[in-house]
Amino acid sequence: VVDDDPYVPELVVKILDERGYLTMRGQAMDALQQHQIDLIILDLRLPGPVGGEQLLFTLRDQGNDVPVIVHGVGDEDVTKQAPDCVHAVLKKPIRVDDFAQTVVDVLD
Repeated sequence: VVDDDPYVPELVVKILDERGYLTMRGQAMDALQQHQIDLIILDLRLPGPVGGEQLLFTLRDQGNDVPVIVHGVGDEDVTKQAPDCVHAVLKKPIRVDDFAQTVVDVLD
């Protein structure tokens, strides 16, 4: 789970943990190098030199095929530029049931 809002990862982790998924928060690129990652949940509106959009394109350019669910408002433009990187888009506010079903659908 990659998000700059501390409450979003906390909620996402709780939802996924309750459904039996093992979760991690933090630096996506480090995690990908050190662990077997099955899904990335990414906020595209991350601040800083390597924002969410840049991270998404870096994953694509490195040939990484880990499924990505992006969330936020107005993310459609980015996902049109990189449809091979994005497996689902969720707009905020995210409903718990919709989120949980999207995770199941993407991992299947």
